[in-house]
Amino acid sequence: MKPDRLLNRRVVFKLHGMDPLDATILKQDETGYWIRGGTLAGQLDQTNCSLPESDVRYLEFSRIEWLRAPRQRL
Repeated sequence: MKPDRLLNRRVVFKLHGMDPLDATILKQDETGYWIRGGTLAGQLDQTNCSLPESDVRYLEFSRIEWLRAPRQRL
């Protein structure tokens, strides 16, 4: 899947050593994704966040085992 098709979509992430969790991808850079909400944001380290009270977190590519976007319904 092309990265630009993932922006602003809810995606299921599988991180190494964790069950699959979901989040919305906000932005991508050369080393990872900025994600918001879902079940994933609460599991990520507080030091990788935009603001302490925010559910926006940074996720490095190296932590991702796989990801997939659910199929869109017609």
